[in-house]
Amino acid sequence: MHLIIGTGKVGLPLSQLFHASNIPALSTSRSGNVPSPLTGVAFDWNDPSTFDNAFSHAKGASDVIQSIFLTPPPSIDMLQAMKPFIDFAAKEKGVKRFVLLSASLMPLGDLGHGAVHKFLLESGVEYASIRPSWFFQNFNPPPGFVGFVDARDIAEAAFRAMTEKEPLNGSYIVFGPELLNYADVAKILSSVTGRPITHRNLQRAEFKEHAMRLMPEPYAEAMATFEDIVKSGGEERVFLDGAPGEKEKEEIWKGKRTFQSYAEEIKDTWTK
Repeated sequence: MHLIIGTGKVGLPLSQLFHASNIPALSTSRSGNVPSPLTGVAFDWNDPSTFDNAFSHAKGASDVIQSIFLTPPPSIDMLQAMKPFIDFAAKEKGVKRFVLLSASLMPLGDLGHGAVHKFLLESGVEYASIRPSWFFQNFNPPPGFVGFVDARDIAEAAFRAMTEKEPLNGSYIVFGPELLNYADVAKILSSVTGRPITHRNLQRAEFKEHAMRLMPEPYAEAMATFEDIVKSGGEERVFLDGAPGEKEKEEIWKGKRTFQSYAEEIKDTWTK
């Protein structure tokens, strides 16, 4: 049995992969309601009374939870929010493997995802950090070259990390099959929608101001910092040259779905 925290853009296709592969898995949401035909339980990072729900669901040896996919909560201090459940699962319930949904620009030991990543490494559990580039499904591309990736390709990397006999004990840095920038994306969208689409790069202060209309200032500042890294070619270098792997094992995982195919798949959404 495997446990998937969340049914969002990666959690849902990951749950569907387990279902299609006839591998038992539980999905979670705060209410416990999940899309059919998945099986769900209630879980809330901020409510310790929900931590045991998945484990109580087990009815036999085959239901023992072998791995957990961790979708972090929206918190600047992710480790503080996630540590109580990880400790509970590992120390009290004996879960051996944890797979963290992180980000390509969040290396081991950095803030946010990186702190959770470091905690998993130091805890002695089997682990993997899935570090994707910008999702197609979260489309808000930065003004640099990025290996935009489909969430379904991210889910495939996570599925591998959860089910392989030998643990990765490192990172999958997940990109799509091609490097694109704003101009490339605008050209693809223009072609698919049949109408001209242009873009305008924002200066850092302007970008942060826009971001703060949707999120608190610390998140907006973090997003602005990511934009700076992309502008300087940070993601492009990893895509072309590979990950340095200075502190742990790091592998590049390149998905197969292109932005062109994704745009054509959902073009009705953009042309309404």
